[in-house]
Amino acid sequence: MKFFLFTTIPAFLTVEKSEWGYLGSNGPAYWHQLNETYATCKSNNQQTPIDLKVEDFAKPTKIELDVIKQTDLILLNNGHTYQVQRSEGTIDKPALYEDATLKVDGETYYLLQYHFHMPSEHHIEGRDLLLEGHWVFKTSSDQNAKFAVLGVFFDLGEREDPGLKSIVDIINEKPLGANEHVNISISLSEQIFKSVRTVCIYALLTTPPCTEGIRWFVSQDVQSISPPQFRSLKYVLKYNSRFTQKRLDGGEPTSNEPP
Repeated sequence: MKFFLFTTIPAFLTVEKSEWGYLGSNGPAYWHQLNETYATCKSNNQQTPIDLKVEDFAKPTKIELDVIKQTDLILLNNGHTYQVQRSEGTIDKPALYEDATLKVDGETYYLLQYHFHMPSEHHIEGRDLLLEGHWVFKTSSDQNAKFAVLGVFFDLGEREDPGLKSIVDIINEKPLGANEHVNISISLSEQIFKSVRTVCIYALLTTPPCTEGIRWFVSQDVQSISPPQFRSLKYVLKYNSRFTQKRLDGGEPTSNEPP
């Protein structure tokens, strides 16, 4: 089954007094009040996530994904989601994985990390899906760096997703505590690293500080996740999605702040 969609990605912060979350008084409706650096979470620019329409994807953008070789990776619980990145770097500043790239319009982006939201943050024609993965890329230069995010949806099916197997195996053995990490053996080539046709928009991040000017790409294909994989991920991710936002073209949200 194929759908078309946009996506988003979180910013990763160290724990602080104004720590944000997804429920209650530090949930998405209050992010802009928690810290002055989060003010853009209530700006007039296009917020994310949004409800997506099939006609949004009439003109797909082709991107090129590639993995040159494998490297040591870690799986960590950053307090908001489970995230995969290189063993070097920190939670809020992962090291570039220069052998995993996204190329588009003659420009190369390098993988920083990838993580998951449950349920999906974006909707398709008013419907959310079980899981949304965000693969976050950055140009090599720290000065005037550009960011790109590839979003992939997962929905329930008979087949397990091979790219999620190593993550689920670790969760089943012992879930990670906040800011805890473990080494992980994982094949990125079993993830979404292949040539795909996507669409692109410029929008804000779905998490504080709601950074502007992010280039989002979204895969057409919805990946299959097995019931056991879903149960394991649900156990640790719980609820970690921002509710949909009003579209600049007038489209209304299809979900609201949870109680």
